[in-house]
Parts: sequence; structure tokens; C-alpha cells
Amino acid sequence: MDNNRILLVVCLTILAVGVVNLAILAVGRRGRGQSDGQQIDLLRRAAQATRQPWQDEDKALKELAQRVAKLKEEKTDKERP
Repeated sequence: MDNNRILLVVCLTILAVGVVNLAILAVGRRGRGQSDGQQIDLLRRAAQATRQPWQDEDKALKELAQRVAKLKEEKTDKERP
């Protein structure tokens, strides 16, 4: 590789690192307006989602199973004379 390509790769790397750092700084400053309680609540919800990642889907499937069972029960009741 010639010196121009090396210089280009170095500059692009420095630029990418700078952009990432500015993005992290912007997110950090935006989050300062939140109270500690909101941040703790956010961390609690994240921890809960980590422990039970399918919790919402499990609730929906449980409700679906209950509705299907109810429909089957109603169908058998109608078939009986």
C-alpha cells in the first residue's frame, strides 16, 4: 500500500472514533434530564427482560390457549342434545 492509502485509512478510523464518541456524549447529555428513579426503573425493566425475554409472548400464548379452550367448551356444549 502506498502512503496515501495508509493516510486515508488512518483518517477514516480517527473520524469514525470521533463520531462514535460524539454520539455517546450526546446520549449521555440527553439522559441527564431524567431523574434517578426513571433511570433505576429503566434498569429494572431491562434486567427483567433479560431474565424473562419471552414474558410478553408467554402471556399472549396463555391468553390464546384460554380462549381456544373456552371455544372448544362452547362447541361441545352446543353439540350435546
